[in-house]
Amino acid sequence: MAPYIPQNYLPNLKKYKYQAIDKSLISKYVLASYWNHLVQIFPLWMAANMVTLLGSLHIIVAMVLNQVYAANLYDECPRWVYFAYAACVWIYGSFDAVDGKQARRTGTASPLGELFDHGCDSLVVSLIMLLYATVCQLGETWWTVALVFFALTNFYMSTMEEYHTHILFLGYFSGPVEGILCFTLAALASGVWGPGFWATDLMQLLPLPASVLAQLPVLTMAQSVVVGMGVALVPTVYTSFSNIARARREQQLNVASAFADSVPFAASIGSVIVWLWESPEVLSNHLVLFLSFVGFAFSYIVGRVIVAHVTGAPFPKLNRMHIPVFLGTFNALAPRLGLTKIFAGSNEVVLIWMCLVYTGAQYAHFALEVIDTICSYLDINCLTIKHKKTN
Repeated sequence: MAPYIPQNYLPNLKKYKYQAIDKSLISKYVLASYWNHLVQIFPLWMAANMVTLLGSLHIIVAMVLNQVYAANLYDECPRWVYFAYAACVWIYGSFDAVDGKQARRTGTASPLGELFDHGCDSLVVSLIMLLYATVCQLGETWWTVALVFFALTNFYMSTMEEYHTHILFLGYFSGPVEGILCFTLAALASGVWGPGFWATDLMQLLPLPASVLAQLPVLTMAQSVVVGMGVALVPTVYTSFSNIARARREQQLNVASAFADSVPFAASIGSVIVWLWESPEVLSNHLVLFLSFVGFAFSYIVGRVIVAHVTGAPFPKLNRMHIPVFLGTFNALAPRLGLTKIFAGSNEVVLIWMCLVYTGAQYAHFALEVIDTICSYLDINCLTIKHKKTN
């Protein structure tokens, strides 16, 4: 039996019921009809998880294009590449929106579906932000780091909130809907006007006297996207904590202990920031590689929370994915501690590759073991329909 789901928590899989609240006006009044028509193109013999997987593969295709044409997240791509980015991310978002509908159409909704869906989402969220960086020509800079970390924080808080409240809450502006739409429009803008459009100083567009404009800092259109995400994250995080506090009080459980579940994630993000601060060479030349390893670690951490949610297990704290993050940070800080940096200079890239291999292998083991355990217990298949729906 896989170590990720203890035997005594398996029965909770059959009791689990997915609950969600979506307040998005765009979902309700604009995209709902589109999604209802889109799901009809999928045959009833196709599993919902296959829809999820096919959508996620479009992000991989986009990232391959990105590595070919703009591996440094700054080089200008042929215009058709930006249109390809827009198409790939839109298809991913559309498939992600209808996989649940496909599960209900085929009568195959299960906890595995939520785990598979959110697992794929957690893997691609950082990749989409890297594509965003290329679209806006942010490059390998702190702006890109902020863009990725804002998205990861939002995703983690949503997952933690769902664990404690048992409800997936999507606000008036959420990544799966408005975030996908914004990226698509941004990529289309770069395809039409070129990515240089994003270098426009937003401050100079304000209707203010020249003397006042001269005193304002430069804030490009691209940078304003990052600032906007950071500003929007504040009420989002506040709302998540508020919902968690209310749910814990209703359950007559301690609120502080639930809030403490955010500490390991915060420690991980803080450690990664310190690592990059102490290793500017990594930031400026190997950021995509670095954030790929961080993405695997993040997806594993989130995946453990989702597994705990659907099985009713205790909230997972520190785990083995924190090891490479903390060790890498310690290596970067070694000179400040009067110690010798084991992986110094160009050799630090070797450490990042080791972290990527470790986190990738660990995540693959986790995903395959959990899928096998749930499929065996519920007598279902992951990517095919084992038991046909009966009327």
